[in-house]
Amino acid sequence: MKPARPFPFFAAVALSSAVLAGCEHSDSDGEGSWSAPAAAAPSAAAAPSAAAAPAAAEEGLAGDEVSYGGLKWTFGGNPKGGGAARTGVSISGARFSKSAVSFTYGTNLSAWGYSSGALGGVACLFVQRADGTWVGGKFDWISSSRTSRGFENVLHGYEGWSLAGVPNPCRAAFVILSPDGRKRSNVIAGTWAR
Repeated sequence: MKPARPFPFFAAVALSSAVLAGCEHSDSDGEGSWSAPAAAAPSAAAAPSAAAAPAAAEEGLAGDEVSYGGLKWTFGGNPKGGGAARTGVSISGARFSKSAVSFTYGTNLSAWGYSSGALGGVACLFVQRADGTWVGGKFDWISSSRTSRGFENVLHGYEGWSLAGVPNPCRAAFVILSPDGRKRSNVIAGTWAR
């Protein structure tokens, strides 16, 4: 019986690179994701994995549970956030009750320079109509010290808000926008039964 040969170092590096490629953005909610430190150019023994390309291409949408580009800013007045860039603030765990939404901050509004109690964010709700379109917009202000917002403004027609054509229950999405409409959190979603 021959003694076992040790596993070559370069083969071990190539194998671990292949296994870990693309894992940087594998969390569906964007929370707790990690990135490996920048590495030197790959050697011939460790060719780049094809799995890494989709992760980089999807980086702009990582953590969005509904496509941000599909949200129509129909209600709530200004600001409108159609061109907002996702930066800094991260949220997760949308829980919709009959009269409110609650969530968890991963990174709160301090990422945009606001203290805990400062109204530095615009709470935005979107609902999916029976035809599949997403309509909504601003419905209230929010701070880092608040992880829930009531739907009184939505239910009472604030700035044109209407639930006409929206099934009950419906799919609903929540996102926080900066007051100037240029920055946004990720989009979280769930089911809203009114």
